[in-house]
Amino acid sequence: MVNDPYFRVELLSAMPNPQQLIWAAMHQDYSEDLVADQGDRFPNEAKAGELVIKHLLQGNRGHFGPIEHPQIVFNVGFFPHSTMQQLRTHRVGVSFDVQCLAGDTEITFVNCKGETNRKLRKSIAELYDLWTNGEQAVRERQIQGRKGQPPGTYRRDCRKRLQKMRLRALNEETGLFETGSIRDVMCSGLQPVYRLTLENGRTLDCTTNHRLFTPQGWQTMAEAVGLATDDQGEVLSIERDRFIMCNGIAIEAETPIYQNESWLVYQIQQGKTAPEIARVAQCSSRTIYTWAERYGLSLPKSHQGRRSGDRARFKNHDRPVHRELEWLTDKITAGYHADEMAEMAGCSVSAIKKWVYFHGLTLNKRPPGSEIPWNKNRGGYRLNLSENARDARRALGHKITRRGAASHFWRGGVSSDRVMNAAWTRQVAPQVHQKFDYTCQNCGVRGGELHAHHLVPVYADPKLAYDLDNLVTVCRACHQNIHHNHQEQAFAERVEHQVLLKAPLESWQKKPQPGSRKLQAHPVRVIAVEYLGVQMTYDLEVEGPWHNFVANGLVVHNSFRYSGMRILDVLSGKRTVEEIFYLRPVGDYSDRQGKKYFYSPAQRQADLDWCLAACQRYQQRIQEGLSEEHARGLIPFDVRQHFVMSCNARSLMHILDLRAKADAQLEIQRLCDLLMGHFKQWMPQVADWYETNRLGKARLSP
Repeated sequence: MVNDPYFRVELLSAMPNPQQLIWAAMHQDYSEDLVADQGDRFPNEAKAGELVIKHLLQGNRGHFGPIEHPQIVFNVGFFPHSTMQQLRTHRVGVSFDVQCLAGDTEITFVNCKGETNRKLRKSIAELYDLWTNGEQAVRERQIQGRKGQPPGTYRRDCRKRLQKMRLRALNEETGLFETGSIRDVMCSGLQPVYRLTLENGRTLDCTTNHRLFTPQGWQTMAEAVGLATDDQGEVLSIERDRFIMCNGIAIEAETPIYQNESWLVYQIQQGKTAPEIARVAQCSSRTIYTWAERYGLSLPKSHQGRRSGDRARFKNHDRPVHRELEWLTDKITAGYHADEMAEMAGCSVSAIKKWVYFHGLTLNKRPPGSEIPWNKNRGGYRLNLSENARDARRALGHKITRRGAASHFWRGGVSSDRVMNAAWTRQVAPQVHQKFDYTCQNCGVRGGELHAHHLVPVYADPKLAYDLDNLVTVCRACHQNIHHNHQEQAFAERVEHQVLLKAPLESWQKKPQPGSRKLQAHPVRVIAVEYLGVQMTYDLEVEGPWHNFVANGLVVHNSFRYSGMRILDVLSGKRTVEEIFYLRPVGDYSDRQGKKYFYSPAQRQADLDWCLAACQRYQQRIQEGLSEEHARGLIPFDVRQHFVMSCNARSLMHILDLRAKADAQLEIQRLCDLLMGHFKQWMPQVADWYETNRLGKARLSP
């Protein structure tokens, strides 16, 4: 038997007094009265267990139906996927990656501006009903539907509309909220549900294994709050100093993100170095160091140094061939072109060009016209429609197209001042360009793509918006640079001596700044956890780069069972290969036929390297646009799997009979060993009898 340090089996729920229940079901078979009326005279749990053993199990009477009534549910974690597949062949219920929320959990949707709206609020149970059954039509069907639906009230499919709704999701890299979309809404059945209460008054009803976002990253609810429960699921204790990331601290749009202290703290808590934070904030590493020092924050080290015994990097013998002057000179002299050289060296064409120019060489160029254009002799796009078909399409388009006030693009019939001013500016632009001899008044270049620019901007003095003398000629690049970099006043000062300003600089109104639409996640303390019992539960599957959403104001993970974030965590160093993939330890083994073999350290290391290479290939396929479930086919079969297992007392003994024996798979033997510990706590007398008389003897269960 292997004893992997990651293997876990935790109790989710167990029916109380199971031995009393078996005794009552057994007693009912021989009683004329209703057993429920004798509840006050039932033997206690220990005595009931002794009677069950004496009158049912020891006698091997064959009528073992009463043992099927008590139910128990386990959460199994970190076992190889093959173990779960073996377990599913027995009389048990198995579901994997089940993360669930209660039906009244409110899901946050946003409008096109990223703002929440009361009209967009939906509970997850309501979403499931709409997703599964459709929305109630506002009118009745007068005739039979195309698919034979009867007349009357009906519900119509609305999945496409729900998929277009903007779901608030957290960018885990920046800590700022963005949007995602729904891929699927699912019902996860009856599950034990707990209520988390936060310091700000928010609550969330979920299962213990639903993942929540914390300052330390993704954790299950039980891990996030340090939850301890008894056999009935009641809360014994939680760790008080635990935080969950919640929705919504606004960040000023005009303030660079790296100047926000809470944002920097969040990035440092994720373990990112200064260069990594700088890449997210689009600034230099020096800037990150400066602001971290200003707030008294300590940044992780960017360099871990070279371990003793490691080979030094960038030695001459490790230098790629396309960087060598001699190799490049030989290939150019031989008449090879850049793409041919790149194929020989196993690099990109850009890398060849870079090192050719670095060494002062000149590439061979193909003569013009020697390449055949990809679209030569290919016609344009067209529809092969008959004249009658074209007329029918025009008539249908005229009939169903919404025009005027009925159109989705209707804006009230009057253009905005901004649109009207832009149209007037384009209309008079030829006169402006002629006045300035078609020369940009910023860079002095004549000709090209020219724009008419308001010297006194419209925001500075709206009265001059339609003044022809307030317009000057600039090229497109200069025009974009002036407005994008807020250089309107500096440009006006430079040309003031050439053109008389219609409004003095000191009288200009301040340039309006767009309102902040960025929200940052922030941690809130958990103050209480309460067991609510078994409830119907639901979950979402989210489309987009970030597989999470906001539920009751808390950031939670979706149930995306094909999510590969933990696989990608191996490449980023957040997890080890052994945390994600299971490999047996080095040692002597034998198969079922008795053939013995030795699993060597070299073989195990080669298998670890293979798992790491599979992670790299998975990441490559994801970056190439493959779906997660498609790319997951590249992952070794014994990836570690979390799953929920439910069974009754009889099927539990059946599993132990078949899988706790000596010739069973070693990993499932360890699973049976862990299950046996919970079995003893749940049904002490029956479990002791089973351990003495049946365990490991390969008998079929009663």
